[in-house]
Amino acid sequence: MKFLWMDIKRSFATSGFFAGIFGLGALLMYNFITESFHSGSPYYAIVNILATSGFTVFLPVFPVLGYAACFCGEYESGYYRLVLARMKPQKFAQIRIISVALSGGVIVALPYLFVCLVAVYLESPGVADANFLGLDASGVNVLRVETNIEMVAIGQNYGLGMMVAVKVLLGFLFGATWALVGLAFAVWMPNKYVSLIAPFVLYQALYILMPNCLNPALLVRGDDIGHLLSVAAECIWLFAAAVAVMAGFRRRCRDE
Repeated sequence: MKFLWMDIKRSFATSGFFAGIFGLGALLMYNFITESFHSGSPYYAIVNILATSGFTVFLPVFPVLGYAACFCGEYESGYYRLVLARMKPQKFAQIRIISVALSGGVIVALPYLFVCLVAVYLESPGVADANFLGLDASGVNVLRVETNIEMVAIGQNYGLGMMVAVKVLLGFLFGATWALVGLAFAVWMPNKYVSLIAPFVLYQALYILMPNCLNPALLVRGDDIGHLLSVAAECIWLFAAAVAVMAGFRRRCRDE
């Protein structure tokens, strides 16, 4: 437990962790200011912020910045051998999975939470509904109808707080998953640049090839297949990434 807490503290103290939070926060705030500010509905603002193309395209870049590539430096320096001399490889792998997943999850969840709270505070107060103000072709405000029935129901039945909580949970699961994807590349091919770039390449391939029910770019928003199903599908991706990390650790330790 002592090593676990030390590793978690290290994962939150890296420069990449803060770079990921501030970089993603800046991207989300830019999307809010340019696309959703004064939209007339906090519900629409939140949904629109997280659906803009620049956000979904570059999102996997940020969680891997935190702690995913740290193993590469430990491998090159031989530090991980000192750790393995004190604990079993399986324990080391489990601890590193927890610390990397927490780091990556927080990198996405904190900016999510911040921009959602900003949207709730600045936009019109009240329970989210199906209506929002938009501009027609002549630039005049008109009332439009949002067809995302599930999020309308969440906002009406449980309030904006529950809607924000679901969005933040999806962001945390996404960040944890793709941080572990970066760690998986790090343990299988201990090269810092590979562990930082390969998850983005894999993400783009999955975005093109995967159906909606498993597409990571759609799951993080939760708007396409439903938020509960998106949470379940994100957990599947998280488990698969953890399995890949464990397999990589076993192979790496066996080769050593």
